[in-house]
Amino acid sequence: MILDNNDIIKTFDGSAPIFPISDFVMFPRTSYNFNIFESKYKDMVENIIQTNKLFCIHLKNELIESGICKIGTLCHIIESKQLDNGNYDIIVSGIKKVRLNKIINNKSSYDIAKLELISENDLVHEEHLKRKKLINKFLSLVSNGEEDLNLNIIDTSMISTEMLTNLAALILPLDKEDKQKLLELDKIEIRLDVLCQFLDSELKVENDLINFKQIIPTNINWN
Repeated sequence: MILDNNDIIKTFDGSAPIFPISDFVMFPRTSYNFNIFESKYKDMVENIIQTNKLFCIHLKNELIESGICKIGTLCHIIESKQLDNGNYDIIVSGIKKVRLNKIINNKSSYDIAKLELISENDLVHEEHLKRKKLINKFLSLVSNGEEDLNLNIIDTSMISTEMLTNLAALILPLDKEDKQKLLELDKIEIRLDVLCQFLDSELKVENDLINFKQIIPTNINWN
């Protein structure tokens, strides 16, 4: 049986293990694969796959007292496999943005925290146009100038604007601090607008490089 996010949230009792990562920001309604090799987090996976399969990913931040950013993403393990070396390969789905309220002292080797679910405003004005803009700009960037790339073969009609926006935020080459700022935005529309601005700037750089190469003389004698 495949559970949807609403069913998964029903199993959330307000606390979950914390998995801090130094260079990665997870977003709701996205999926990612992790290899778990640290002993305490292997213990965490072993424990939570026996219960509700929920844990929370937070970006590490050594500048604050807790060592991790307050805003993170509650995640659910979709698939897990223990390898011959004892490590775990897991596929997780981001479920909901959360705020860390308090780390609970416990007897386990990993931290468990009290978490508050955060609802985001998913209203997007001129949604169709902004979706199209995000998709076209993203595909133009990843195509890397390949003229034979058919943008029409990718059907995004069944994907929500929230999912499209968060997926772009997950995979685009942004600094981790910028991704954390995107996660902390409380409106999907603002996150989408910021991503489109980033793609505009990246595409401009790509075009500038192409134009620069076109004007470089090829017969220069550098000696």
